[in-house]
Amino acid sequence: MSSPSESVCIVLAGGLGTRLRSVLTDRPKCLAPVGAGDRPFLALQLEMLATRGIDRFVLSLGHLAPMVQRAIEPLQERLRIDAVTEPEPLGTGGAILYTMHAAQLQECLVTNGDTWLDADLSGLMAPLNPAAHEKLRMGCTVVADRSRYGGVAFEGSGLVAGFLPKGAEGSGPINAGFYRVHRSAFDGWSVGSSFSLELDVLPGLVAAGAVSATPLDGAFIDIGVPEDYRRFGERYR
Repeated sequence: MSSPSESVCIVLAGGLGTRLRSVLTDRPKCLAPVGAGDRPFLALQLEMLATRGIDRFVLSLGHLAPMVQRAIEPLQERLRIDAVTEPEPLGTGGAILYTMHAAQLQECLVTNGDTWLDADLSGLMAPLNPAAHEKLRMGCTVVADRSRYGGVAFEGSGLVAGFLPKGAEGSGPINAGFYRVHRSAFDGWSVGSSFSLELDVLPGLVAAGAVSATPLDGAFIDIGVPEDYRRFGERYR
């Protein structure tokens, strides 16, 4: 169990990486080699996030979990890293709930193991405000072309009002896949069930006015597709 004062971040690193199969066939996408030394992406991500104030990481693993655990062993000399392996694919929401339960977390940060977001995370560090019915705080970042991601619409109060579909070109804010989440966001879902955070949980929370937004201004790259994986490697070699 974590202390109330430490910043704990779940890293969703159990995906199959199907969109990277053309360039990555022998390992999960979180271990995609990058840079001149072919270091695992996950290692670079955890080191960067530690400099942004994360005290402890809990890896949510699935596909090829033992390979990921072996890869991060050298980091455990310097960083606090635990791992939870889901018994079967649970989707993003199911994986978060399963990991929070296993690690005895009531509230924590959550990010994706294929996303690089080198930003000031102070807007996510403060505890959620239950008096304002805040159950999830979403980090949002502005990209030059949001057609691949969709967009986020806001209310004047800073609450998330809804989501814009993929395909619309132009710059604008997107869901950066970085959250602060309270376990009550998953009320009604049982531990071990499979469901999506984005499709099954967020719409209901948004409708209830329980999702706030905070801007995250920094370098954002999702390495989940080959072109952006190559772009990240060129930038950080």
